[in-house]
Amino acid sequence: MTSANPAELLRSLLADEKKRRHFFFLNFLPPRYGGGFNRYPKQLDFLKDWLRENRRRFNDGINCLDAACGCGEGTYELAALLLDCGHCPETFHICGSTIEPFELFAAAHVFFPHDLQRQANYQRHVAPLFSDEISKRMAFRLEDIVGTPATAERFHAILCNGILGGPFLHEKVALEKAVAGLAARLNLGGILLAADKFHGGWKKKAPATLLVEIFTKAGLEVLKLEEGLAGIKTG
Repeated sequence: MTSANPAELLRSLLADEKKRRHFFFLNFLPPRYGGGFNRYPKQLDFLKDWLRENRRRFNDGINCLDAACGCGEGTYELAALLLDCGHCPETFHICGSTIEPFELFAAAHVFFPHDLQRQANYQRHVAPLFSDEISKRMAFRLEDIVGTPATAERFHAILCNGILGGPFLHEKVALEKAVAGLAARLNLGGILLAADKFHGGWKKKAPATLLVEIFTKAGLEVLKLEEGLAGIKTG
C-alpha cells in the first residue's frame, strides 16, 4: 500500500488472489483467536480415564462432538485420544462444529494461508490421522451452539472448550440456552466437558459457580476437574 485510500487496497485485492486470500483469513482468523494443540492436557487425561472406565458402553460405537471447535485442534486431539483408548476408527465418529465459516474451512482442510508456520506445524501434528484415513471418521459443520435445537443425533461425549463464560458467550440466558442444548444432545450417561483459559475479568462476569448452577439446571451431575467442569447426564 502506498496510500491511505481504501480504494487502492480494494483494487490490489481484486487483482491478486493470493493477497486476497491472505487478507480475508488474517481478518477472520486473527492471532488473538488463539487455538493450538494440547491446551487442556488435564482435561484430556480425565476424558481418557472416563473412556476406559466406560468402554463396555461403546461396544456399538462411540459418537463425539467438539462444540465451538475453533480451528479444530481439539477435534483432531479427540480422534487421537479415541485411538489411544483402543477404539477402532470404524467404530467411532467425531464432529467438530463452529459458527465461523473460516474456522470451519481451516479445520477441515488444515489451511492457514496467512500463517504458514502454523499450517506446517498443524499438518505435522495431524499427518498420522490423514495417512491412516482416520480423518474420514471426522466431519466439520457450521453450527451456533446457542441457536441449534436438539436433533435426533446423540453423543456419548461433548467437548465445549474456550467459549462458555468468555467474550463471545457470557450472558446467563445465552449460557443456559447453550448448555441446555448440548445436554439435550447427550446420550444417557454421556459427558459434557468445558474448560477455558479466560483471564480473571471474565471469571468475575461468569464465575465457575454460575457454570455449575447452569450445568445442574440442565440435568447434569457436575464434577469439578483440575481443568474446567464435567457434567454427566443422569436422567
